[in-house]
Amino acid sequence: MKGLPVPPTGTSWKAFRAAAPTAGGNTNNKHRIVYTHTDEAPMLATYSLLPVIQRFAEPMGIAIETRDISVAGRILAVFSDKLPEDQWHPDDLAELGELAKMPEANIIKLPNVSASIPQLEAAISELQSKGYALPAYCSEPKTAEEAEAKQRYSKVLGSAVNPVLREGNSDRRSAE
Repeated sequence: MKGLPVPPTGTSWKAFRAAAPTAGGNTNNKHRIVYTHTDEAPMLATYSLLPVIQRFAEPMGIAIETRDISVAGRILAVFSDKLPEDQWHPDDLAELGELAKMPEANIIKLPNVSASIPQLEAAISELQSKGYALPAYCSEPKTAEEAEAKQRYSKVLGSAVNPVLREGNSDRRSAE
């Protein structure tokens, strides 16, 4: 099974994405599916369904791309400007929000975590333990820096994903 693509250690997401090949060498945006990487229990569905989709899409020349909309991915995206380049993470949710407005968009989004404060704090702690210099979440900021961090983290809390992706051409009807 192919795993989710991640940059090798020391390679930035920006450089990794720029060098990423597409299925069958296809660079036509009309022939691609964007598959979202999510959190926790939904990851089982990601690792189960993604290989099936890849197996059917590859012979047809349809590129399967992944985007990280996990809580950790969203945290890193809102603080990328504060991190060294090798820890930079793209704002995949913003990219998908723009893509969802286009009629040719094909996005597969599995259920994801609607981040609560405890989940946010756990994700921050885990990222900090892996060497990411992220500020702590402060529910009652006392400094301008703490207030800015809280404002940035607010973009990750709750169901930040669904409103963005449903803004576009989301259609939940079954095919006729």
